[in-house]
Amino acid sequence: MTADVDYDENSHKTVAELELRRYSSIVEQHGDQLEEIIEALGPHPLPPWDPVLDPVRLKMAPFEQPSLVQLIQSNNKLVNKVVLALSALCLEATELVDEARQQLYPPLVLYGNGVGEEGETTGESQISLSRILPTLHQVSCYVRRVQKVSRNVIHQMTSLYSSEKKANGFIDVTDVHFQVMYEHLGILLGTLITLDEVVIGNSLLHEHWGAYRRLVRSAGSDQQRFGHDKNSLQPLEKMLSDVENLVMQGSMFLSVVRQPYDCDGLTVTRNGTLREEMMNVILGWCGQLEQGGGEDWWCDYQPQVVGVTALGILHQVIFNSQEKKLARTLISIFKKIPCITLVGSVVWLGEQYIPTVAPTLSQLFDRKTQDALLSYRTNHLAQKSQSIAKEAQTVNLQVCGWSVNLDAASKKHSSQMKNQDLSQRSFLLLQGMILAHTIKYSIETVLNLHTILGRPMGKACALSVCRLMESLKAIENTYHRHSSLLADSLPHVMQYLTCQVLSIVSAAKTRVSSARLDGRRLDILMALALVEQMLSGSGTKERRLVIRVALSLANQARALREEDVSSLLVLLRRLDLACEVQSRVKEATNCSILYHHRVIFPAYLNQYFQSFDHVHHIHFMLAAVQDCAIQLEKCCHLDSADQLLSQFKDEVYLHIKECVLDKTCQAVETELRLSTHSHLQLDNRNPFQTPLKDVSPLLYLQPLSLLDSVISVKDYVEQYLERTFYALTVVAPHDWRTYEEMRNLAASKYNIFTVPSHLPSHTLDQGVDVLEIMRNIHVFVQHYLYNLNQQFFVEASSNNKHLSTVTIKHIANSIRTHGAGIINTTVNFTYQFLRRKFHVFSQFLYDEHIKSRLLKDLQHWREVKVSQEYFPYERAEKFNRGIRKLGLTPEGLSYLDQFRGLLTHIGNAMGYVRLVRSGGLHCSSNAARFIPDLQDVVSLVQLCEDAHVSQETIRAAENLDAVINNLTRNFHQDTDYFKLLVDVFSPALRDNKNNHLKNFYLIIPPLTINFVEHSLAAKDNMNKKNKTGAAFTDDGFAMGLAYMLKVLDQNSAFDSLHWWSGVRRKYIKEREKVEQQRQGGGGADDKLQQTLALTLTRLLQYQQEFELLYLSVSSARVFFRGDWASSTSTTQSQNSDTQSTNSASSNKEKATDKATESNV
Repeated sequence: MTADVDYDENSHKTVAELELRRYSSIVEQHGDQLEEIIEALGPHPLPPWDPVLDPVRLKMAPFEQPSLVQLIQSNNKLVNKVVLALSALCLEATELVDEARQQLYPPLVLYGNGVGEEGETTGESQISLSRILPTLHQVSCYVRRVQKVSRNVIHQMTSLYSSEKKANGFIDVTDVHFQVMYEHLGILLGTLITLDEVVIGNSLLHEHWGAYRRLVRSAGSDQQRFGHDKNSLQPLEKMLSDVENLVMQGSMFLSVVRQPYDCDGLTVTRNGTLREEMMNVILGWCGQLEQGGGEDWWCDYQPQVVGVTALGILHQVIFNSQEKKLARTLISIFKKIPCITLVGSVVWLGEQYIPTVAPTLSQLFDRKTQDALLSYRTNHLAQKSQSIAKEAQTVNLQVCGWSVNLDAASKKHSSQMKNQDLSQRSFLLLQGMILAHTIKYSIETVLNLHTILGRPMGKACALSVCRLMESLKAIENTYHRHSSLLADSLPHVMQYLTCQVLSIVSAAKTRVSSARLDGRRLDILMALALVEQMLSGSGTKERRLVIRVALSLANQARALREEDVSSLLVLLRRLDLACEVQSRVKEATNCSILYHHRVIFPAYLNQYFQSFDHVHHIHFMLAAVQDCAIQLEKCCHLDSADQLLSQFKDEVYLHIKECVLDKTCQAVETELRLSTHSHLQLDNRNPFQTPLKDVSPLLYLQPLSLLDSVISVKDYVEQYLERTFYALTVVAPHDWRTYEEMRNLAASKYNIFTVPSHLPSHTLDQGVDVLEIMRNIHVFVQHYLYNLNQQFFVEASSNNKHLSTVTIKHIANSIRTHGAGIINTTVNFTYQFLRRKFHVFSQFLYDEHIKSRLLKDLQHWREVKVSQEYFPYERAEKFNRGIRKLGLTPEGLSYLDQFRGLLTHIGNAMGYVRLVRSGGLHCSSNAARFIPDLQDVVSLVQLCEDAHVSQETIRAAENLDAVINNLTRNFHQDTDYFKLLVDVFSPALRDNKNNHLKNFYLIIPPLTINFVEHSLAAKDNMNKKNKTGAAFTDDGFAMGLAYMLKVLDQNSAFDSLHWWSGVRRKYIKEREKVEQQRQGGGGADDKLQQTLALTLTRLLQYQQEFELLYLSVSSARVFFRGDWASSTSTTQSQNSDTQSTNSASSNKEKATDKATESNV
C-alpha cells in the first residue's frame, strides 16, 4: 500500500514537471513572437488604442461562471440563506434597472422625433404607435415584475425585523442596517418614476394612443372593412386596456407603492421595527447625499436622489406616516441638486411630484415651498450662466493636469510598482470619474434648466457648454488611450484594494473571535468568513454584492468600528470602480443629451471656424455626437431602425458642411486667388496690420469621424478646388494658366494636390476665339486691319484703352483647343462670305456710271498707248475726284471709297485664311517637336512585338503610332487654300455673262490713289489726340486687289498699264520741278521757300506710300501663282526700267530729302 502511494506521488510529480516544461516552452514562444511583432512595427509604432477605429478592444470586467448558490457556501446555513436571498433580490433589481435604461427609456424618449415638418399623413400616427406598442407592452410587464420584486424585498425585510423571528429560528438583526437592500430598491423604484415622467411628458404619444384606440374600436365594429370581429380583437383590447391603465396614465410608480403588502401571512403596515429601521436608513442615505463631494459618494447623485425620494414615498404610503424631518431633508437635497435629469431632457421636479403620489406629504410640499424652489432654480441658473465660462476654463485645466498625472503614472511598469504607486493609480482612476460626473452634471443642469424655465440661452453660455463637452470626451479619450495601462495595472489595483479590505476584515474577525462566542457572534464570524471567501476570487458584481450584504450583516455588536466602516465603504467603492471602470466611464462621459439640445451645435461650429484656438477639439465634439447614435439606434416608431439616426447624421453633416467645410474651401480659394494676383493693386494684406486667417491647421487635421462616416477636410477642399478649377477653365479656357498657378500654390502652401483638369489649355493673351471669328467673319473683316508682313490683325477702333490683336499664336492655341477641323470650316465660312461680297462687287462694276467711265478710260488708253508708255496719272486722279460727284454717304464716303472698302474686306478674309493656315502649321510643329525624325518615324508596334510584351502594351503602342502618324501627316500636308478659293470662283466670274468685270483692272489706278489718300489720312490721325480713323497698317486692300486680279485673270492686263512705274516717274518729275524752283528762287522769299519745302515733303510721303502699296501688292500676288509666273519677264523689264530711273535720280532724291528736312 505504501509502495502504491509512493508510486502515485512520483507519477504526479513527473506529470507536473512535464506540464511545467510545456508551459515554459509556450511562454517562450509567445515572447519570441511578441519581439518579432515589435521589431516589425519599428521603434515608434502607431498607437493601437484609436478611439475611432478601435482595432483591439479589451473587456476588463471580471467574469466567472458560478452562480450565487455556488458562491455562498459558509458553515452557517442560516447566514447562507439570508445572504443568498438578499443578494439575489439586489442582483435582480440591478438587472431590471439595466433593462429599463437600455431597452425602455430610449424608444419612449425618442417617440415623435424624425417626423417631417409637413406633419404626419393620415394613418401615420396609428402606424407609428403600432410600431412602439410592443415596447409599451414590455413596459407593462416590466412594471408587474417590479411590483413582485418590491413586494418580495419588503417581505424579506419584514421577516428579518419581525417580532417573532426568534421563535421561528430567524437570525438576529437587531442592530443590522441593510442599506444595500434599500439602495437597490430605491434605484429600482426610480426607474418607474422616470418612465412615468417620460410617458406623461410626451404629448404626441398620448395623441397617437387615442387615435390608435379609436381605430381598434372602429375595426371591431366594422368587420367587413377591417376583416376582424370583436372576438378576435379581444386579446388586443385587453392588452391595450392594461397598457392604458398601467402605463399611459402615468401610474406605474403608484401601482407599485399602493399595492397591498399585507399578504402571504405577513403584516407589513403594523411592523414598527421595520418602519423605524427603514426611516433610519432613508435619513442616513439623505445625510450622505447632503454631505456630497465626499469620497464615499463620488458617483452620480441624481439617480440616488430619485431613489431615496421614491423610498421615502414608499415608506409614507405603506406606514401612512408623515415625517417632517424627511421632508425638510429632501427640500435641502433639492436645493443642493437643483436639476435632476432623469433621461435625455426629461427633468424631475421632486417638490411637484411628491404631492401627487403621497397625499400625506402634500402639506409639507405646499405651493410656497414649490415657488421657493423654483426661485432658487432660477437664481442658480443665472449664476451658473455667468460663471460657466470660467468653470469651463478651470475644468479644462483640471482635466489636463489629471491627464498628465495619469501619463506620468503609466510610465512605471507594473512589476516595479509599490503600494504607494498602486494607491496613486486607484486615486487617479477615481479622480477622473469625479471630474466626469461633475462636468456632466453642469452640462445637464445648464441645458435642461434653460428648457424647463423657458429661458433663452446666450451664445457664450452655449459655447461654454460645448467646451465642457469637449473636456468630458477628453476624459473618455484619456481612459481609452490608457487601455493598455488599465489592463496591466487594474489586476494589481484590485489586488491591492482587496488586500486592504481583507486586513480590516481579518482584524475585525480577530476581535470577534477573542470575545465570548454566542449565537450572534457566530453569525458575525460566518459573515466575515463569507466576505473573506468572496474576496479570494475575481471581483465580479455578484461577489461584490455578496460582500456588501455580508458586511451589513456583520456590522453589529460593534464588530466593526466606525472608522473601519468608513474605510470599508471607500475601499469597496474604489473596488467597484476598478472592476467596472469601462462601463462607469462610458456612463459618466455619455453626451447623448446633445441630441435633445442640438441647436447649440451650429453656434459651436461657427465659433470653431472663427477662433481656430484648438482645432483638434472638434474630434471630442464629434465623439459627443457619436454618443447619440447608441440611443437613436433604439428608435422603433419609424419605418426603419436607422431612419432617425440617418436624419440626425444628415443634419449634423449639413451643419459641418455649411459652417466648416464650405467656409474652409472659400478661405483657401480666396487666399490662392489673392496670392496668385498679388501683382495687382489689392487691399492691404500686411499681417501686422490686418490679421490673416490661416486655415492650414484644419487641412492637417485628422479625418473627422461622424457616426459611421469619415470626413477628411483636406480631401473635401481638394475635391472642391478640382471642381472649381475645372468648371472655371471650361467657362474661360484662356485663364488656364491662372488656375495652374493656383494648383501649384495650393500644393506648396497647403499640401493640397488636385487632379489636373486635362482640358486643352489657352493663354492669357488668347484674344478673340477662332470660332467667334468664323461665325462672325463679316463683322471681323470690318473691324480689324490686316498686316501682311507680320501676319496679324489689329482692331481698328475700340471703346477700351487697348486694341485686340489676333496672331498666329492665338490661332494655334484655338486649333489646339478645338481641333484641326476648324481650318476646313473656316475656309467654308470664308467661301460663303466671298459669295456675298462678289455679288456686291459685280453690281458696282455693272453700274452705268462706273461702266461708262471705265470704257472711256479704256478708249483713251488705247489711243495714247502708242505714244505714252504709262497709264496717265491725271486720268486716274480725275476718275477718283469725278466719282465723288455721284454722291456721298452720311459718313462722307464716295462710291469709290466704298468699293475700296469692299476690296479690303475681301482681302481681310483672305488674310484670315492665310493666318489660320499658318496657325495650323504652328500647332502641328509644336505637337510634333518631340518626334526625333519626321522623315523616318519608327513603328512602336513592331518594337513591342519584337520585345514580346503584353497585348495591352501593344494596343497602347498602336494608339501612339496612330497619333504620331496623324501629327506627321498634318505637318507635311500643304493644302493651298488660296488656290481652292481662286478655282471655285474664277470659272463663273470669267464667264461671258460677266463681261462688265473685264475692265476691273482699269479701276485699279484710281483705287490706289484713293487708298493712298486714305492711308495718309489714317497715319496722320495717329499723332492726333482724337484718333478716330487712325491706322498704321491696312494690307487687306493689297491682299484683296491681288486676289481679284487672280480670280478675274487680269494680272497681265494690269501690268500692261505700267501703273507703278508711271506713278514713280510722275512724283520724281514733280519733286525735281519743286527742287528747281527752290534753287532758282534763292532766299528772296521765306514764305515761298517754306511752301516749296512742304510741297516737297507731301510729294515724298505720297511717293513712299505708293512704294509701300506696290510692295504689298507684289507680295500678295506671290500667294496666287499661275499666270503671275508668265508675266515675270515683263515685270522684270519694268522693274529694270524702274531701277534705272531710281538709280539715276537717287542722288537727286537724297539731296532733295536733305534739303527738305533742313527747311522743315
